[in-house]
Amino acid sequence: MLDKKLNIIISGSFLLKSIFVFFFHEQNLSAEWAILFSNFQNFGSYSYYVFNNEGIPSSYMPPLYFLFLYVNKIISFDLINFLYLVFFNQILLSTISVYIFYKICNNFLSHNYSLVGALIFSIFPLLVYGNGLVSSATLQLFLYLLFFKIYLELFNAESKYKNLFFLTIICSFNLMLRGEFIVIFLFSIVYFIFLNKKNIIFAIILLLSSLTIISPYILRNYLNTNNFHIVNSSGYALWKGNNQIAGVEGFHDSLHPQSRSEWPEIKEFEKLYKKLDSIPKDKKYEIKRDDIFKYEAIQNILEDKIKYLKLYLKKILSLYFIDLNSSIKDYYNPIHILPVLLFAVLSIPGIVLSLKKLDNSKILYLILTTFLLTLFISLFFILPRYKISIISFQILFSLFFLERVFKKK
Repeated sequence: MLDKKLNIIISGSFLLKSIFVFFFHEQNLSAEWAILFSNFQNFGSYSYYVFNNEGIPSSYMPPLYFLFLYVNKIISFDLINFLYLVFFNQILLSTISVYIFYKICNNFLSHNYSLVGALIFSIFPLLVYGNGLVSSATLQLFLYLLFFKIYLELFNAESKYKNLFFLTIICSFNLMLRGEFIVIFLFSIVYFIFLNKKNIIFAIILLLSSLTIISPYILRNYLNTNNFHIVNSSGYALWKGNNQIAGVEGFHDSLHPQSRSEWPEIKEFEKLYKKLDSIPKDKKYEIKRDDIFKYEAIQNILEDKIKYLKLYLKKILSLYFIDLNSSIKDYYNPIHILPVLLFAVLSIPGIVLSLKKLDNSKILYLILTTFLLTLFISLFFILPRYKISIISFQILFSLFFLERVFKKK
């Protein structure tokens, strides 16, 4: 049975998010999801590109959020705008995430400070705002937290195999949702083995069973492209954040071939455009396109290492703290930027204090995971919603600091 105070926090979170989303929500699918959705309905194929009136099987976007959208479309029975159902279910997931975050806090903090953490998490503006977006952000946060909750329980579990099935499902979902989760997944497996070599059997089973679950999708991609992969946009994402005119937010135009006449006229991209125009319009279009972007990005970095190193450091600071040069509308709204900056700053002394407990394998894992995520995501480009990947850790580290400060008083 839930604690009365926790019940109030969770109920209040649901009410707050419902009210916010009622007034502030996206009216339509964003461009990429709209294209995938339209092509699926027209061609019965998960396709981002269409050539000669034929959908090209795509792996441009991880498929789980698309499935989430489409399931909501089905169960709406076209009686209501299915996006209302999407927002409602995102609010539910976001509300459950409050409880999951509370349970994670319980690994490190007292009951009262865990409640404070749940309260902060439940009303954090960025996380409330995410519920009204047609974006995988809310689903990502829910699945990430669920993974971390179960993973941390393995450190204490007498019989870790009890958690194996559920952890496998969650890992599989995460792999099908966000490309960067593969980094967390592999690091978590290595870390678990590092703690105790006896864990190697469990780790191998977890790895193989997760890959087995997603193998039909990987096989589908291989049959279409002769290439084993889950998502095929790493080259474009790398170029988007590391091209001649890129800033922290990267380059915003998707350069979709169907909108060729609308591509921006940028002198620095003329050679790139010629290469893209020359790609055969067949099933391997995505693979070849992404390889071109990857090559261009790497060449850019090698030709001007200092420039892109400085940009990389700016992206790291922008992700962990704030973007000082954001072009996103309302980014500098105090309701958004003050909480983000506050907990980013407070998390630093919290991490420093945590370093005194390096014998605590859970704390060390969270610190390393935070830095790994920050360093990896910053290789590409930074949008405000990417903060969701690390904000829960920053809140937790801040609470480490606050608990220490107030205990001394």
